Amino acid sequence: MSTAEAAARFDELAALDGPKIAATGRSRFFAHGRRTPLAVVLLHGFTNAPEQWAQFAERLHGRGHSVVVPRLPGHGHADRDAAPIARVSAEAYLQRTSRAVDVALGCGERVVVAGLSLGGTLAVRIGQDRDEVSRIVAIVPLFGVFNLGAPPNSMLAAALSALPNASVPWDPRGDPQSTPPHAYPRFPTRGLAVALGLGLGVYRSASRRVPAARTTLLLNAREPAVSNRLSHAVAGRFVAARAAAADIVVLEDLPANHDIIDPTNPRQRIAEVYPRVEELVESR
Repeated sequence: MSTAEAAARFDELAALDGPKIAATGRSRFFAHGRRTPLAVVLLHGFTNAPEQWAQFAERLHGRGHSVVVPRLPGHGHADRDAAPIARVSAEAYLQRTSRAVDVALGCGERVVVAGLSLGGTLAVRIGQDRDEVSRIVAIVPLFGVFNLGAPPNSMLAAALSALPNASVPWDPRGDPQSTPPHAYPRFPTRGLAVALGLGLGVYRSASRRVPAARTTLLLNAREPAVSNRLSHAVAGRFVAARAAAADIVVLEDLPANHDIIDPTNPRQRIAEVYPRVEELVESR
């Protein structure tokens, strides 16, 4: 695929961002007009938006890399209404991720997929499907919630799927400062069920479907939201199936904060986190 074809594919991806999508919610493509040695796909988190990665994407672009930041389905609306997420299927998330990988393959000799939270889950999952990806960096991936193992998370996912959908605030106190201005302040429980299903699917298939790409899981030792326990289990199953298939890097000096890459987060520590992510993305 030529760089012109890659640009055309991105235009098709960007066309999915209709008039209801905010400027901060639109897909981004940081190109150089030529094929670069490295192309990076950056996947945002659950209820967040491409703006979450904007500063880091510009940083990578300045280092000579091509960067694709797709908007995940249901996300990025100007009115910050999370309701559309409840209607997004796992297949829709995977199709959008795969289309972003197609763009990257057209503008880079080597493709890396990195993501945070749900984006981290999708990064690992697309690595199970797409052997063309050479590197995966999953940052606090959502394989399950809190520090629970697979059985409780499976029961939670089943319950959320069976019960009527509800809209739940991320911060029960309603503090507007707790959510980035480009993210949704609430999440739909049906949407969380789909995200959990994707994560648990990776866990269950990890022993028999190992990504061809080298896979690193970057974790926060004080992670308050997702299950580091399941991340260790996924990496362990990958390594048991193929030696050196995966590794884990744990950041020990961060606060209890799930979104460790968004510069608008009041508790952000990007001065410490960005160099680590950059190092992982650029390593082979």
